[in-house]
Amino acid sequence: VAGSSLSPATPSRFALGMASSGDWGRFFWRTSLVASSAVATGTAAAAAIVVWRRSRLLESTRSGEARSKGISWAEIAQHDRVDNAWVVIRGEVYDVAQVHDATPFIEEHPGGKLLLLAFAGRDATEPFETVGHSAVALRTLRKLHIGELAKGDGAAGGRTQEMPRSRPATLTGGRKTTKSIGDGADEALWGVTSHGFLPSRDPVGIEELHGTVFEAFAELAEMLPGLGLTGSLRQMLDNDTEMQARLLKSGQPGALEGLSEDQIERAFSVVGYTMVAYWRGGTLAYSTGVRGDSGFINIKSLEGGSCGFDDVRKTLPAFISAPMLLLSKHLQRPPMIDYANTVLYNWVRIDRNGPITMSNIRCCIRLTGLIDEEWFFKTHVVIESEAAHAVSALIAASNTEDESEMLQHLVALEEALWRVVRACLPIMYERAEDGTPKCSEHIFYQILRPLIKSGSLAFEGDDQAAGEGAGAGAAERNLAGPSGAMSSLLPCIDAALGIQMTSDKLREALAKFEVSMPFEHRRFLEKLRGAPTIRQRILLTRPVAGESKDHYEALVRSFNRVISRVLDFRWQHWQYVKNFVMKPGNISHAVGSGGTTFDFLQQHITDTEQARLTENIEAFSRCLTPGAPAWPPMRLPPVTYPPALEFWSVDGENGLLAREPLVHPKDAAWASNMPAPMLEALKSVWDLALRMPALCTANGPFVKHVEDAATRLAPMQDDRNVINMSEAAREHLMTTLCHIAAGCIGCGQRRPPRCIDKPLQVVARSVGRPPRLDHTELVLCNWDRTQPGREVHKGSQRSSGPAGTDTHANGQQVADEAEEAAGSGGEPTLHVVWRFLAMPDEEWYRAIHIYLHDEAREVVSAIRVGHVAMRDQNDHVAMGSMVKLSVWLNKFCDYFDAHFEAKDSRTESVMIRRMEPFISHGTSHDLTWEETACWVYCMGSSVLLAALHAFLGVKMCPQVETDSGEVEKMSKILNRSLDEGRVYMPRPHREFLESLEKPGVSVRQYCFRRFGAKSVSVEVLHDLEVGYNDALNALVRFLSRRAHLISRFFPHLASTFGTLHSDFEASMRHSRLQLLKMRQRVYRSLQN
Repeated sequence: VAGSSLSPATPSRFALGMASSGDWGRFFWRTSLVASSAVATGTAAAAAIVVWRRSRLLESTRSGEARSKGISWAEIAQHDRVDNAWVVIRGEVYDVAQVHDATPFIEEHPGGKLLLLAFAGRDATEPFETVGHSAVALRTLRKLHIGELAKGDGAAGGRTQEMPRSRPATLTGGRKTTKSIGDGADEALWGVTSHGFLPSRDPVGIEELHGTVFEAFAELAEMLPGLGLTGSLRQMLDNDTEMQARLLKSGQPGALEGLSEDQIERAFSVVGYTMVAYWRGGTLAYSTGVRGDSGFINIKSLEGGSCGFDDVRKTLPAFISAPMLLLSKHLQRPPMIDYANTVLYNWVRIDRNGPITMSNIRCCIRLTGLIDEEWFFKTHVVIESEAAHAVSALIAASNTEDESEMLQHLVALEEALWRVVRACLPIMYERAEDGTPKCSEHIFYQILRPLIKSGSLAFEGDDQAAGEGAGAGAAERNLAGPSGAMSSLLPCIDAALGIQMTSDKLREALAKFEVSMPFEHRRFLEKLRGAPTIRQRILLTRPVAGESKDHYEALVRSFNRVISRVLDFRWQHWQYVKNFVMKPGNISHAVGSGGTTFDFLQQHITDTEQARLTENIEAFSRCLTPGAPAWPPMRLPPVTYPPALEFWSVDGENGLLAREPLVHPKDAAWASNMPAPMLEALKSVWDLALRMPALCTANGPFVKHVEDAATRLAPMQDDRNVINMSEAAREHLMTTLCHIAAGCIGCGQRRPPRCIDKPLQVVARSVGRPPRLDHTELVLCNWDRTQPGREVHKGSQRSSGPAGTDTHANGQQVADEAEEAAGSGGEPTLHVVWRFLAMPDEEWYRAIHIYLHDEAREVVSAIRVGHVAMRDQNDHVAMGSMVKLSVWLNKFCDYFDAHFEAKDSRTESVMIRRMEPFISHGTSHDLTWEETACWVYCMGSSVLLAALHAFLGVKMCPQVETDSGEVEKMSKILNRSLDEGRVYMPRPHREFLESLEKPGVSVRQYCFRRFGAKSVSVEVLHDLEVGYNDALNALVRFLSRRAHLISRFFPHLASTFGTLHSDFEASMRHSRLQLLKMRQRVYRSLQN
């Protein structure tokens, strides 16, 4: 027994195998045998492991019958120790102490075992969803699944949700039929059709070169793994003149005559592999390959990652350089092994009629004898094979003129990319039965990567090197090693979809890689880049006023789903970089095998995110779409203008308000560049808005005044005049026209007059928001600033009358405030510009929200500082950002309280009833009181509340369980209001919110991650817990003031909304962190 070959890992394999077969007698015999072996060899720990694993298997068997009916909380609660920990996620039970890859999963949990122990025997759904997990983590989770929570057993875990079922991620096997060298002779080898970027015929083997002038290279290629790394190849060739003559013969003019396209491609690969083996072979120092306890080959530690290169050749002799230069010139590719050599044309099927899968293909040529090299390149072959479906769908979507067909092709494209991301990319991380990775990142980095990386090399007899990008020497070439950037897949997707590349350095680097692509692939990309992109063609279908938008929105949603899959692909590629280059090299800034840094990949991810189309926007303007002469004519003139980014920057000095105040057109900064007729029309619009409070009352004559002004407003009927206005001018016009249109609707009209409605539709499409009055127009862009010591602007509704008295209903108070500010040299006073009712309550409601969003610059600052601190793991600064939020929220709660106590609430409900007809403007139906109440509660399209919730990592409107139908109805309306509010947000505000909602960026997720770190002290955990909970409490208090506002505005809804808010408050208080209690539970578990 002591001399047997059984390893310490054998007991788990036997035990798990017997547990599945039920042969317990044989199981106990084998475990006893291994235990005896362990004792005999002096490894007492192995016997203990066997006993522990056997007890866990017996335990799982005893509870098997119970698990078939569901696992109770009573049983789950007993599994709260490090050696038997269970957790519940969405009603499913997982054994996190289960052995995974030869180690209990809890010991190798990326977030640390402390975080798992804190929820052992408990419901971990909330922290699991808060932290966010990758696709690889979800696959691991499924392996740990042992059962589901017993139905109706919610005593200890609260309400649970069913685990969502995902689409099956399975390989299709690529092209099923094969073609040999004689088949399909009329089809180009590298033509791009249904096979994607793989060759149109299966690659030929090395044996196809026997009997040709490249036979000598074919013989060497079959021996490279044995000769290359040891240096024997270089020694043999330098001393064998007969072999040199045979090799040199293949470099003579006319050597390629009579060879097929397939044979020439194979010759290029075998010569290239031989060149690299001669160039760098014999220079890599590594051990004899004895496997240690870790299961990895013991690589000698080498300085600077040079991998022991001690005699790299600087010049390639003529017997290799001449054939390489001849083939390079013929194929129009650099004289170096490239992506096509190592991946696209480096495979053959084992079963000629079988699919392209990892088990049915093998590499034709290899530099080493390591399975890691084989697995690495075969994975890329499978990726290219499965991506052929995406390429086919992409070509079809680019060529079709029918919108319905384009939609079908986009759906097929998304499905194909999803399969590549979920089924192909994870193959790289698969492990063998003994737990070792099939492609070790350390072996790749230390052994394979140095052989194929970029470098400089001179070719003997190379007369054209000076024109090929030479280095210091006259005949030296800079050669890029094989890289994923040489694949045509992602450049094809970017070109067809319209994903831009903002980095000039990235564009230059990728252009250098493209010269290594097969010529047909380059020509295909050039053709694709010269045609209109799918994104542009979708934008051309945008509806204008009165057109149906359903088909356009379906195209936009499908396009954005495709963009999401491309982002998934790029993020997975970035994980490849981190795992196979940065991690084993222990470096933060790495260089790829192609010779470029990876910093550009992150910029490309950002570019891909920006390619998304905006969803659920009513009727965009087609003037934003760049056109081409051959495209269908657009209904609006093709005029471009700068995007609205700075005007609505969340980091500006005015907080979340617009960058510029709303002033009279003649005093605006943009007035100097405005044509005179258009400026006069804007002045007329301003005069109409000034008359709203007086003319809109009791169905007054406001509409008639608007119709009478049609002649003066004629310049605005020309779409070009509106579109050519500056950004600030269009935003101010949007705000003013929305108020005038709402005034017409409030006077009983179904639609505003055409002289207002037409320019409103145009300017709304140009700014990217629906033509409806919302919080953006009511508050964010509807403000002006009165400087201390000067009269309020004459263009606003607070202008002075002839006798110097204020014409506003609340004028005396305003004058007093202005005088007080002037006397004290105080800050400028913010005030509302447009009103409907001229009631003090309307002024108060809008004014406090203007101040609120002006001061919100402190919120944005705290969030920005918090994100930087979390990135740097600076706990003190992160806690400071939460303290700053708490102070700000409490300050405004006190501000609201002071106003609530000083005001009479009896007129507030009257004010909101009179305001409701104006607020409903632009909606498909008159707002109900419940909808209006929810709109007021969440401040319409304001990003403030949503940003606070996203930063703290809590839901703004969590789902509640209630027996009240009215409360449930109100909850649904509130959720719908939150979703609709995003549509009316300025685009930069919406992008800011989306950046906060990305996985892993909330402060709650940061606190959970820091809890799992062993280096974090109890004191730091205490500070983080207190800082977060204080911020959460302050947010709850702030929301209670919003609920109090609803009870004052809508007394008949006070009870229903109060109940709903109480449920929200209870849910948020349940989200308070308990990091110290979690740490205590961990300590108790470890002690047990």
